[in-house]
Amino acid sequence: MTNPALKAAMESLEAISADKEAREIARLREKAQHHWASEIHGARQEGKAEGKADTTLANLRAMLISPATRDLANEVIAGVLGVEVNLVVTERHNLDVKIRG
Repeated sequence: MTNPALKAAMESLEAISADKEAREIARLREKAQHHWASEIHGARQEGKAEGKADTTLANLRAMLISPATRDLANEVIAGVLGVEVNLVVTERHNLDVKIRG
C-alpha cells in the first residue's frame, strides 16, 4: 500500500478488530441499528395501514426510538409533530414497556 493515510487506516482497523471488546461494541451497534431500522419500517407500515392520523403516530414512534431524537424533551417532540404532550408521554411509556417486555 503506497498511500500513507490508507495504510494507517488499515492498521487502525486491524488493531480494533483484534480487540474483543471493540468487536462486541461494533456488534451491538450494528444490532441496534438493525433494530432501529426494523422499528422505523414497522412504524411506517402501521402508519400507511391506519391512515394519515396514524402516520403522525408512526412519526412520533420513530422519533422516540431514533438515536438522534429519542432524548429530546416531550414538549419539543410534541411541538415538532403538532401533537399534545400527553400523547408523547404515553407513547414513550408504551415503547419503554415494549422494549423491556
